Amino acid sequence: MAHLTIQELSDLCDAMMSRMGLELLPAITKANREDVLDDLLASLGMSDLLDGNRDHGAQDPKSKIIVLGASNVKTDNLRNLARKSGFDPDRFEFQLDYDRLKHFDFSKIRNTMGYVAILAGPMPHSTPGAKEASSFIARVDAHSDEYPPLIRLEAGDDLKITNNSFKRALRELHHLGAA
Repeated sequence: MAHLTIQELSDLCDAMMSRMGLELLPAITKANREDVLDDLLASLGMSDLLDGNRDHGAQDPKSKIIVLGASNVKTDNLRNLARKSGFDPDRFEFQLDYDRLKHFDFSKIRNTMGYVAILAGPMPHSTPGAKEASSFIARVDAHSDEYPPLIRLEAGDDLKITNNSFKRALRELHHLGAA
């Protein structure tokens, strides 16, 4: 691509500024989630905006891990498994009732730093927040830059919340650094 002229750069700057209000939070949320926020700010000459003393590897202890999907496993059992795996069980938000998921506002998970991961089991295909996708999981797969990492809770090839699928997901969360 050829270099832009001064006028073209000025026009690009104006166009970027007009969209900045809508696009900035999703962009910095994604950069933060992917641990490249420092690089992004440095490339913009804005490194001074971050506190240099913060722990770059630490998860916000208030960030939640949301567990979505119909489950026959009781919430208390899942919380106990989380605790035994080194997680604070209070960081988990459980939405395990299939009928309630039909009306759950999935858009609250999009472009937020309040959730560090999504653990997904079986859920209705037609849900608020799925938009044009066939399901919420398909929407997350198609727009992974807008959502925290999604871990499927599976038994065999089927979405299913079991003690074993939850333990596997907790191990994945450890690998992601979400503990």
